[in-house]
Amino acid sequence: MTTNYAEAAVCRVDDLANGEMREVQVGDKTVLLARVDGEYHALHPQCTHYQAPLAKGLLHGNRLVCPWHNACFDVRTGHRLEAPALNGLPKHAVRVEDGQVIVQLTTDSESVENPMVEPDPASADTCVIVGSGGAGAFAAEGLREGGFTGRIVMLTASEEAPYDRPNCSKDYLQGEAPDEWMPLRADEFYQTHHIEIRTGQRVVSLDPATKTIELASGETLTYQQAVLAPGGSPNPLPVPGAGLAGVYTLRSLHDSQLLRAAGQPGKRVVVIGSSFIGLEAAMSLRKLGCEVDVVGRDTIPFQKILGPAIGRVIQGWHEEAGIRFHLGTEVEQLTGDTTVREVVLKSGKSLAADLVLVGLGVKPQTAFVQGVDRQDDGGIRTDAYLRIAPDLYAAGDVAVYPVGDGAQRIEHWKVAGQQGYVAGLNMAGQQQAYQQVPFFWTNQHGKRINYIGHADSFDDIIYDGDPEKDDSFLAFYVAGEQILAVAGLKRDVDIAIIRELMQLGRLPSAASVRAGVNWTRELKKA
Repeated sequence: MTTNYAEAAVCRVDDLANGEMREVQVGDKTVLLARVDGEYHALHPQCTHYQAPLAKGLLHGNRLVCPWHNACFDVRTGHRLEAPALNGLPKHAVRVEDGQVIVQLTTDSESVENPMVEPDPASADTCVIVGSGGAGAFAAEGLREGGFTGRIVMLTASEEAPYDRPNCSKDYLQGEAPDEWMPLRADEFYQTHHIEIRTGQRVVSLDPATKTIELASGETLTYQQAVLAPGGSPNPLPVPGAGLAGVYTLRSLHDSQLLRAAGQPGKRVVVIGSSFIGLEAAMSLRKLGCEVDVVGRDTIPFQKILGPAIGRVIQGWHEEAGIRFHLGTEVEQLTGDTTVREVVLKSGKSLAADLVLVGLGVKPQTAFVQGVDRQDDGGIRTDAYLRIAPDLYAAGDVAVYPVGDGAQRIEHWKVAGQQGYVAGLNMAGQQQAYQQVPFFWTNQHGKRINYIGHADSFDDIIYDGDPEKDDSFLAFYVAGEQILAVAGLKRDVDIAIIRELMQLGRLPSAASVRAGVNWTRELKKA
């Protein structure tokens, strides 16, 4: 049976210049119309990650960048180019007649998979993925997209297939996201593409010399190629009483489920650590009706990452919601009989607690890897292709990859996903260096701050807008007059443009930024 889809003339052929896009209506459907190199393209108008309106994003050449989380698509094909989106954008037919651009709807689908090869049951090659987070999930897809037809085995200590980990501290913890939202893919996807996910399988040893993997069950596997994507484990709280019942961490879906069940209205919660995850969790637990106190070593949250002005603003958002802060101090001990009842601070103050959430960062889980050098924090150095040894790759929280004049390790979802994807492509025989500019986002009381680049430290911050007065701003983190990173609130297109310029190595100087920059003009010049 053939379906007759609506069509409509949506504009004149010269209404859009190259590089412009707009939403148009075709029948009862909204379509994104874009013009690139003189050709029109019509696509699904929302990002396949969290349904952001792509018309509010950036079109740079063939790259269509989501305004919210910087997923990226090829406007010519609809294919997904960058995480955190998994799927691409469906396209519709476009033709030009008598100077009119006519779009015909060709599908009702809201997403499409990138092209993947058919697996070959006769192949003896095996690729093993250790870990099922964003890096592991994208590595599996990169393998199939890159042309690998052999066996793919994903090993994870978790009882879950890959899921949307960033949501564990946000909507899911708040009870606003149902369980069915959390898996990244349906089980049928992994079955169709012959990606074998083995849950509840903890790896205790991986030997690159013999290409063997030993599981806690005693089983041993061999591989032709493997990628390490085990993520990180939460840093413990090194004080007396940390082992009491009622002390939680938040790293997994299971952690989020336990914390959500415990976070009943009126419960007294102490969050130890004023990090991004700690404060997102504080926000979510407050929305559940808990009384929330946050303890932090720094005198201002995020001061070392975002600077004191933005830190004070974020703290103010939380305080307006009723969250109390105890900063510039540390925990002395936790007290209680068998269950935590009190958090004693080194300042001498005591906080009543029905439950405690420890958010002190994570450490790469690499102790099981044999015969490789580790950094002091447990990370493992890779080359530009994310390779750490012959036929062994690393991605995500564990990967220390080369940049400019050094190396860095980034613990963020988009970075993990894109590294996993590149590692998968390379295991499939591609030779693609990982050269992505880091990106992350945080949601603090409904306000999304996007951050691009990476700055361990900085000498100066250049502001476009005043974080303490304006409802939108950019902050440029500068060291030696070099812009290392940029944070922004409600400046989505500017952030996307700046990331494109960083990627091209065409970012204006700090002096130019101080003098005022038109970012759209800068991108056109590039």
